[in-house]
Amino acid sequence: MTSDRVASPDRAAEQAEPIYVWYFVVQAVVGVGLWVALAGSDTIRSWFELRPGTPAVMDAFVFADVIVVVFGSLLSARALRSGASWAVPVVAFTAGGIVYPTLYLVGWVSFTGTGALCLAVMLPPSTLTCWIAYQTYRTSRASG
Repeated sequence: MTSDRVASPDRAAEQAEPIYVWYFVVQAVVGVGLWVALAGSDTIRSWFELRPGTPAVMDAFVFADVIVVVFGSLLSARALRSGASWAVPVVAFTAGGIVYPTLYLVGWVSFTGTGALCLAVMLPPSTLTCWIAYQTYRTSRASG
């Protein structure tokens, strides 16, 4: 087997970048869709409500979700797509902004026994976004 037929780990990360771009776009769309669903359906809202009867507990996440999940994800997608020098910090910001409420929900579920669905919904994007942040950093170190 010749060396040109074996992809290096760095090359594999570079080839996967379009997937990361689309992931962030989808994450932003799903973030908007979730809040539209919560606002538009009492049934869906009841599945996610952290403290029934006190909607402000759940509503308090909306501004952070708009800034981090929607705008952070779209800015991350743009940075990755254009190969911007600022891709690592914006992707790391987005990852951190998604991990924080996930860890909050770990505590919430542990202390209250409620909110397991919210936590279950947050675990995949937290994990994937952190993985993409790591891959973005690793790739930037290899190329720079």
